[in-house]
Amino acid sequence: MIDRPACLTLLVLLPLLNLPAPAAEWIDYFSDDFQDNSLTSWTVQFGVWHTEAEDAAHIVLNGEGHSVIGLNSGQDWAQYSFDCRLKLLAGQLFINYRAGSSGRYALRIEESGLYLGKESPWGNFVDLTSQPVELALDAWYNVKVVGISSNLRVYVDDVLKIDYNDPAFISLGSVTLESLDDSHVHVDDVVVMGEPPPTPGYTYVWRKLGGPIGGLGYDVRIHPTNRNIMFVTDNPSGVNKSLDGGASWTKKNEGITSRTGPSLDGIPVFSLTVDPGNPNIVWVGAQNAKGIFKSVDGGETWARKDGGILESDDISFRNFGIHPTNSLLVFAGAEIATATNGIEFNKAQGVIYRTDDGGELWHPVWRGDSLVRFILFDPTNPAVLYASTGIFDREAAEDRGLGLLKSLDGGSNWFQINQGISNLFVGFLEMHPTNSQILFAAAGNNAWAYPPNSLDGEIVRTTNGGVSWQRVLTNDLYTVVTVSRSHPNVVYAGSGTAFYRSADGGDTWQKLWREEDYCWGPPGIRAGVPISAVVDPDDPNTLFVNNYGGGNFKSTNGAANWTDASRGYSGAHLHQIALTPTNPSVVYTIGRSGPFKSVDHGVTWSGIGFGAANYSEWNTVALNPVNPQEVLVTDEHNGVILKSVDGGLDWTEVYRQPDVDASVPTNRHGFKAVCYAPSQPQIVYAGMRVSLNIFNGIFPPRNSYGVYKSTNGGETWQAKNTGLDGALLNINCLVVNPTNADIVYAGSWKDGVYKTVDGGDNWAPANNGLGCLDVRSLAIDPQNQDTIYAGLGEGVGVYKSTDGAQSWAEINQGFNRKCPSYLLPAGKAALGISLEPIPPLRPATDYYSVPWSVVFSVVVDPSNPQNIYAADHAVGIYLSTNGGLGWVPLNQGLSTRAVTSMAISQDGKALYAATEGEGAFLYSPDRDNDRLTDYDETFWGTDYLNPDSDNDRIDDGDEVLCGTSPTNAGSYLGMRSLSRSTGVGGLIVSWGSESNRSYRLERSTNLVAGFAEDLWDRIEATPPLNIHTDATAIGNGPFMYRIGLE
Repeated sequence: MIDRPACLTLLVLLPLLNLPAPAAEWIDYFSDDFQDNSLTSWTVQFGVWHTEAEDAAHIVLNGEGHSVIGLNSGQDWAQYSFDCRLKLLAGQLFINYRAGSSGRYALRIEESGLYLGKESPWGNFVDLTSQPVELALDAWYNVKVVGISSNLRVYVDDVLKIDYNDPAFISLGSVTLESLDDSHVHVDDVVVMGEPPPTPGYTYVWRKLGGPIGGLGYDVRIHPTNRNIMFVTDNPSGVNKSLDGGASWTKKNEGITSRTGPSLDGIPVFSLTVDPGNPNIVWVGAQNAKGIFKSVDGGETWARKDGGILESDDISFRNFGIHPTNSLLVFAGAEIATATNGIEFNKAQGVIYRTDDGGELWHPVWRGDSLVRFILFDPTNPAVLYASTGIFDREAAEDRGLGLLKSLDGGSNWFQINQGISNLFVGFLEMHPTNSQILFAAAGNNAWAYPPNSLDGEIVRTTNGGVSWQRVLTNDLYTVVTVSRSHPNVVYAGSGTAFYRSADGGDTWQKLWREEDYCWGPPGIRAGVPISAVVDPDDPNTLFVNNYGGGNFKSTNGAANWTDASRGYSGAHLHQIALTPTNPSVVYTIGRSGPFKSVDHGVTWSGIGFGAANYSEWNTVALNPVNPQEVLVTDEHNGVILKSVDGGLDWTEVYRQPDVDASVPTNRHGFKAVCYAPSQPQIVYAGMRVSLNIFNGIFPPRNSYGVYKSTNGGETWQAKNTGLDGALLNINCLVVNPTNADIVYAGSWKDGVYKTVDGGDNWAPANNGLGCLDVRSLAIDPQNQDTIYAGLGEGVGVYKSTDGAQSWAEINQGFNRKCPSYLLPAGKAALGISLEPIPPLRPATDYYSVPWSVVFSVVVDPSNPQNIYAADHAVGIYLSTNGGLGWVPLNQGLSTRAVTSMAISQDGKALYAATEGEGAFLYSPDRDNDRLTDYDETFWGTDYLNPDSDNDRIDDGDEVLCGTSPTNAGSYLGMRSLSRSTGVGGLIVSWGSESNRSYRLERSTNLVAGFAEDLWDRIEATPPLNIHTDATAIGNGPFMYRIGLE
């Protein structure tokens, strides 16, 4: 018997879709006889609809004049029937069927008959068919509309009157009732029936791969009395705690209730400070989410403590200053976003809050025109405090920054102390551990570094408590400076390019970097901008650095070399993921933290940002389908394509768009889409798009540079934009016909789909029936190349074409789209009316995009093209097993649903997902329900249709967990012998054991009572056999034993 601890359980039961059920098997979706005299399930869109008593026994729905009422549900109904009783008292009634974003079918009912029309898109009405029927006024009739795919049928009193097939059919939508001018109607006994919900299918497993590194790193802290206890914060992974000196990390977010991000799964923790006087007290502050949280148990659990904070989600808490001897007195430094952007970033304001009661109530003590980054107490005189303002990626509301502040009266009043400081964007402040008159500050701002300002960064030092400052290091944009507590003459400073070390208190410095890669950090990784650093309290050569690009890095030789110290957490914002076609264990991904590669299906990741691959922001990765050692990657800002022919070890720049200038924020562009032609891999297409700062609205929309083509494997490139005239030329996605390299589809931002049949020489729009023109993803059915799927933005969902993009139909049944009413396209809501409040202003970064549905990725299962996966950035991943006719969510276990890219193996056994906020995930079916996925069974050499491949009566998944072989019947966790001891007495118990495992031995003398005697735990393995003596087993028993895995 295998005892599986709950902490090792990774399994989720997920439903799968059946094929569409015939109408005879349909179930009730909705019904209303109006006897409750209520319209809570309906919305009167305009005019007069209400319930009224027709007689003493019946309440009916009454409509008069030109009025519309609609069901509140059913926006994703596809194949269903609408049945009602109706009475015409005067005029006409429209039953608007499948009414939604794509239009409506309009069934007009009047005395002379039935008239079926179609309005798609909205504003384009056509008559379809009619049928004369005599309908008397003031008489009840039963009317039923049934839609199954393209077929529409209308019955009157159960007699078929209209049978119509629409080749370009509206695929889904709800029902509205519309009485016209001079009309008066009664409606009763409404019943809607449709396909049954999906039935349970196989077991599936979503596995968080724990990498690669990434996120929005912020603070790194070491416990003041136990150096093995550490914290790092990361938005969106939250608080992460280590008990082994940074070797591994565990999330600690219980009680932190703030959530942000496109899918509202992100935990936006920014700052963290440990109380120096009571390390059990820890404070954290949230970014753009109005959240201060306090822990009194060493960071294990948290409670919200933001009473008195006046701002809303426009505030970010960047640091806490805690009185050295009074834990109730705390200051919080914060940033307040404004409605104004500067050269490149938001022009932020700042505030300092104070609490005197441990966070129960806060009040502001300073406000100004630059954010507050650090607050430090002078431990020798707590009436003296210092604050730094500014940071590298925010501008100041008053432009040039405010620099450093000081208070002499316990924080009631503050004044500037900037004599000798040139750069007033001071993102880091550190005090000497034994001389509080000595402080170091790091300054630099990316937006002000370029002409015409050309403001250099600097490290400055004061030896007189801030009366004056001396510049001790220049010629870089510095973001951190930290002092060794055990050897205070050892000082480190860091930038996005290099680290610097001083051994003489800051007088002289040594530059430490990977000069050939123009960055610092572990091999293959551009570490990003250091935002927090701390030196080991006992070892001046060991330091940890947390980074804005994500990841915590460690050096043990004074910043000369670095290793990744982020094991156990990732906040990575990934853009693309790609598989090697012949070996899906080899995975490439790329995101804000750079390009990465895994050769063990995502268990471990290695950075491949070597040589020329040293850019700060990235876009996409693509593999040659025949030669997967050939890899192309692209950056986001410089319009560059890089090529590797050795799997990412070396890179060559093969193209740079000459008109792109990354030093100008409004002229940053990158190749967002790169696609090899499967039938002729020497042909490659690439599409350019503006940077995310433009795409997400910081700067106005502008043209990019369209489509490029290479005919020699990416060595040279040529623009191919004929026919794209007048378009914005922002290409989100490309897909090439699997057997014809000349047929290509391009999905664009704001211009829809374009198609070429001559290899890009000429393009033509292909948007007939498409729900919107923001096309984020495209996929082709490999077995039916005229079948194409399009994932759209603007809350529209997924569309399908079966005729090579000549026409499109909506396929969103079961797809729970998120679309705030104030963002609905025309036709979904009345123009000029906002039904929901617009969210408060936030800095416009891709971490805080508006949470509405954008389908970033659609993939077709190559082994069964009826299986379609679609990734909605707001609500997660959906699966259709019938070519898109219906969808079910696949989100249990997917802890971050903001999926940006997916890739599937050729056998359909492994689906990888790249997320915005938690790195990569792996998803695979478990068709024999042995708790080992089909993909893992391939890895272990077991039978994915047999739960016990070696017939030893232990499931394969349990064997893998226990470390035994699932293909060897002689290798299993089980009792091998039980015998009497001839020495000390008692019983000798033995069992098979495996390396690197520990066990728990339990005993029972009464199975009804269970195994209540936990004799020994944490018994280390002594393979191949563990032998244990139970000296307390005296007498005849009975004695029964159970062995469990710890």
